[in-house]
Amino acid sequence: MSFKDLLDNGPKVVNLGMERFYLDLQDQEVPAVKVNWRPPLAKSSLMDKLRKSRGEEVE
Repeated sequence: MSFKDLLDNGPKVVNLGMERFYLDLQDQEVPAVKVNWRPPLAKSSLMDKLRKSRGEEVE
């Protein structure tokens, strides 16, 4: 999409996860798409390293 297209057609909003923000856009009749996204869970090895760095015991 070119900058001219953006100015001519208005911005489009892709909302990632924040329900309230999406609902506020809908109330203002702003075209928006809601994507139900959450960050991936951290791997347990990463969590173990973080716990060790805090001085916690890791089994």
